[in-house]
Amino acid sequence: RHIPQSTVDSYINDILAFHERRLRYQPNAVNSHEDGFYQTSALMVMRSVWPCFFQRDLRRGPFFLSLTDLNQSNIFVDSDWHIKCLIDLEWVCSHPVEMIHPPYWLTNETIDLITVDDYEVLHKEFLEAFAEEEMKLKTPISLSPILQRGWDTGTFWCSLALSSPTALFKIFYDFIQPRFSKVHDDPAFWRITMLYWMFKVFEFIEDKVKDKEQYDVALRKAFES
Repeated sequence: RHIPQSTVDSYINDILAFHERRLRYQPNAVNSHEDGFYQTSALMVMRSVWPCFFQRDLRRGPFFLSLTDLNQSNIFVDSDWHIKCLIDLEWVCSHPVEMIHPPYWLTNETIDLITVDDYEVLHKEFLEAFAEEEMKLKTPISLSPILQRGWDTGTFWCSLALSSPTALFKIFYDFIQPRFSKVHDDPAFWRITMLYWMFKVFEFIEDKVKDKEQYDVALRKAFES
């Protein structure tokens, strides 16, 4: 947390390391053996495929200040829907330009339950309005083409997955892996891929399943007392 990131590569690798530490150290991170296979396989493949979604010529910037917690309840508008105030700014950070994207909640759905057809309509409308405002401001760097390319190439989904510890896996299997292969429901994929996530991965998953069992027992005792 005390090391500033100077490249997109180092930033994304550290984000993935954060996801992996959650899996390693959160006592209720794995619900079953199958869930362990599901999660470790996704993390292993994410390590390999994320460079496909980000352009090398943008790996050293630009970086833009971004409101990463810009949800509906943090936007105050007047009776004519003009934005008057934004609140909860403590999660502002300087983001790689390709990780800036339209809000995932345009269809009023949770991050891991987005209906693509519905969202695409609103995404298009959002970008048209965005491009129009950008033209008025005459910004030195045009973001709208980068946002559109992110939607076309799947960078939108990759960034969304990286931003959510709980939704990464579903977003990966629903929107990222199908761009490479249609056989992600084949159990053989999990059995082969998970082996390359870490040494002795089977033993790791066994331990995580036991951690979950102990966690459930402790949780029940806490409520009984």
